[in-house]
Amino acid sequence: MGRKQLAGIIAAAGFGVVVVAYGVTFALTGDKVPGDTTVLGVQLGGLSEDEAKAKLAAGVKDRLNQPIKLKAGESTYQVKPADAGLTLDVDATVADAGVGRSLNPARMWQALTGGHAVEPVVNTDEQKLKAAVERLSKQVNRPATEGTITFPDAKAVKHPSADGLQLDDAAAGDTIVAAYPSDGKATDLPVQVTKPQAGSDVIDQAMKEYAEPAMSGPVRLTVGDKGVNLQPSELAPALKLTAKDGKFTPSLDGKKLEPLFKKRFAELETQPKDASIQIVGGKPQVVPAVDGQVVARDKVVPAILSLLPKPEGDRKAAVGLAQSKAELTTEAAQALGIKEVMGQFTTKFPHAEYRNVNIGTAARKINGTLLKPGETFSLNKIVGERTKENGFTEGNIINGGKFVLDLGGGVSQSATTTFNAAFFAGLKDVEHKAHSVYISRYPIGREATVAWPSVDLKFQNDSGHGVFVQTLFTSSTPGNQGSITVKIWGTKVWDITAGQSAKYNPRAPKTVYSQEAGCRPQAPTAGFDIKIYRYFAKNGQRVKSETFTTNYNAADDIRCGPKPGTKPPGTKPPGTPETTPPTPPGANPSTTARPPA
Repeated sequence: MGRKQLAGIIAAAGFGVVVVAYGVTFALTGDKVPGDTTVLGVQLGGLSEDEAKAKLAAGVKDRLNQPIKLKAGESTYQVKPADAGLTLDVDATVADAGVGRSLNPARMWQALTGGHAVEPVVNTDEQKLKAAVERLSKQVNRPATEGTITFPDAKAVKHPSADGLQLDDAAAGDTIVAAYPSDGKATDLPVQVTKPQAGSDVIDQAMKEYAEPAMSGPVRLTVGDKGVNLQPSELAPALKLTAKDGKFTPSLDGKKLEPLFKKRFAELETQPKDASIQIVGGKPQVVPAVDGQVVARDKVVPAILSLLPKPEGDRKAAVGLAQSKAELTTEAAQALGIKEVMGQFTTKFPHAEYRNVNIGTAARKINGTLLKPGETFSLNKIVGERTKENGFTEGNIINGGKFVLDLGGGVSQSATTTFNAAFFAGLKDVEHKAHSVYISRYPIGREATVAWPSVDLKFQNDSGHGVFVQTLFTSSTPGNQGSITVKIWGTKVWDITAGQSAKYNPRAPKTVYSQEAGCRPQAPTAGFDIKIYRYFAKNGQRVKSETFTTNYNAADDIRCGPKPGTKPPGTKPPGTPETTPPTPPGANPSTTARPPA
């Protein structure tokens, strides 16, 4: 064999070895991720495409929905990936890692020796990301604040200035995407720091020149030869100094001080009086409004601010008076059109001193109520809570179908009378509630009870004119009934008549024997339902009608003592004197009598 032939054989053998080695390398690396490749800390080198996808998805699973932590200044914030529209594209990320079969020797060499940390591919919903940045911006952005001085407990206290922050919205979106999936660490947000305009030296100057002298003593405001002293402790809650543009500016909140001004200026002022309505000689008359003279509020605050930095002896200023118009002028009262009785009603009540007190007190409080067009009458608001301090005493009320004593018992008579006056005046019923049991001295089905604060009588002045409520009260005596009359004055719109259905759904009372301490006998009353009609007419022609349904429960026949034929507990031995419990005030001693309501 010649040398040339030997060389050919050797070359062929070498080429075969290379081909085999190439084939083996291709088999081992052709579809593998480069050896040193990582994504988010997950090692993917040497894995096939499917293996890499599975490992990557499993390795970052717990991080995909973890809130993205962000930081601006000393504050931290969070953004939920779903709110920002962020998802990890596993397929594209593995593709970027260099996976894929190739015959290129360089590619096979890279698979054996190459690889690096690959950034994840994140899909974004631009609209959601934009919205997330806007929400974040509202949390992060804050203006620079200038230094201030406030006066808690009448002592000057400095508050230093603070830098402001402004989020770079455009860059913030990229920052959020780059921080996903979160590794639990806070990423700095792109923010611009804004500086306050005044330095700390300005606040120091304000403390010395204004704040400390301001709390050194009272200031005095005068009107003519009269005046008032205002103490530092009274002014301190409304006083503030703010640094700005290299200067300090004092301010005083006049609205916060208004209750103080009203109280302290009372002897210096004459308050205006609204026009009012009076019934004179059976006709309504307008009592003219009277304008007042009050301390000019626009002069008060500047005067106080000018006095505060001054030394003792110079802390005094004169303030003038300004005319104060009445809220309801004479002309406005005249324009209300209160000229005639729109509706009226009278009820009577048997004698009981608590009725004189409670019905009379409520009547006096209701008397003179003026409603402008559209305003609503509220008995609870006008009369107030039924307390001893408010002029009421204990009387009978209905509670759970029984008559019991409580403060304000009897006020419902005032409510019933007022309701009927409004009923016949044609005013809009807003809220009324009948008694739970029928009381015969009230118009059947057409009455109202009240209880503080849950049960009210309300009606709206929908007449288009003003409404004035007048009450006339006559006390009862042992031999005479009392009465209450309510007249509603205004401009009559409707001719009102009333009608009613027959009683229906009858409910029979039960007989109840009670041996409870303080038992009060009660006569039975049947329960029933009834419909009440209100007819609206003009010029003799009916225009519309309304229907009210009233439901009365049965009132039980309550008898104090044991049921006949039963032996009462604690029966006394024969010969023991019997005692009779005292009769409740206003109650009939008969065991079947109803206590007056």
